[in-house]
Formats: sequence, C-alpha cells, structure tokens
Amino acid sequence: MTFGILIDIEGGDGAGKATQTELLRKRLEEAGQRVTMFDFPRYYDSRVGRLIGELLSGKHGDFMVMPAQVTSLPYMLDRAAAKSDILAALTDGGIAICNRYTPSNLAHQSAKVPKDEQAALVELIEGIEYGDLGVPQPDTVMYLAVPTDISSDLIAKKSKRDYLGDEHGGRDLAERNITHQDRARAAYVRLAAEKSWHVVECATGGALRTPEDIHTEIWEIVQARLAR
Repeated sequence: MTFGILIDIEGGDGAGKATQTELLRKRLEEAGQRVTMFDFPRYYDSRVGRLIGELLSGKHGDFMVMPAQVTSLPYMLDRAAAKSDILAALTDGGIAICNRYTPSNLAHQSAKVPKDEQAALVELIEGIEYGDLGVPQPDTVMYLAVPTDISSDLIAKKSKRDYLGDEHGGRDLAERNITHQDRARAAYVRLAAEKSWHVVECATGGALRTPEDIHTEIWEIVQARLAR
C-alpha cells in the first residue's frame, strides 16, 4: 500500500487558511490528484469538536487560563477521532489537506507557557499525538504569516460562526486575546525554523497580498514536494 501526502496549512486567526486550502484542493484535483479536505477543530462534525467550540466560546469558563497541558488535550482527541478517515484519505497515493493540524496545537499551546518550558510541551504534545494516539505526521507544513494588526482586522470581518453565539463580536476567547495572538505568532515562527516548516509571508508593505499571489507560492512548495 502506497501512502500519499499529508499537507497542513497553518496560520493565525484570519490568515486566509480556508481560502488557501480550497484553492490548493482545486489545483491538485485539476492536476489529477485525489484530494480529501480536513478542517480542525471539527466544530460541527465531531463530539470533541463541538466541545472545543463550547470551550472557546467561554461556556465552561475561561479556557485560555487553563494549563496548556490540559487545553491541548481536546484538540488531540479531535484528530485522534479523525485518524481512520485521515489514513483512508492517504491510501493509494491520496492527498489530505488540513486546515490546521497538530502544528496548530504546538504553537498555540506554546504561546501559553514560558520559553524555557516550550520545548518540553512540544515534545509532550507530539509524543501523545504522533506516538500514543498514532495520528499521522504531516509531510508538509506551511505557515501563513500575517502581522497581528492585520490579522485582528481580518478576524473582525469573519462571517458568523454558530458555535460562538452573538456575544463579543463573534470572536472566540483566543481571537479576543491580542497578547495570545502575538505569542502564538512568535511560537509559529520559532517552530517553523526548528522543524523546517515553510513560512509564507502574506503581507508586504503593510498590505495583504492577493489570495492568488499567495496561492502561487503555496503551489510551488507543493509541486516541489510532489516531485520527490
């Protein structure tokens, strides 16, 4: 059995991940590839995903002040519940594209702990997800980098998400926490350097690049991976 490629598109809140995953899906299918899409967390498609939505809405208290070793667990379980579907998507050379995956857990949870504790936390999360739970590791990770000020504006323009209700302008606890957004961005940049993730700068000169321009860069990265 030949396994395919697991591609993960990461980015801060409002970075355009959904747009880029859809553009990539279309491009790969046009090239004759079999593609399956996954969006994590699965807010509407799994029990754990719905729980994550409740936690991020504040229904069960302030999720952001809980220890990272605890808040990382629901995200792990959400991917573990999808494990069989992911593996099925990768059989016979299939391609799975994820809008967020384990690297998102690594960055956002690292943002909650001091720098000298981040390496141990990353090792713990990867050990549980990839080791104990057997969730497949991504073959290619791309981080869509957007400055926090631009990201905040984009978050404000997001369409309504049912799991958040009408309070707080439709932003979840993480999106409303600018300090967390800054720390998560720093964690992504550090992890990208350590783990050879691809960083796609989505803004130049204080303005966003067009989705098509960003996609062109992503497509070049994916083409290089497919050619191996």
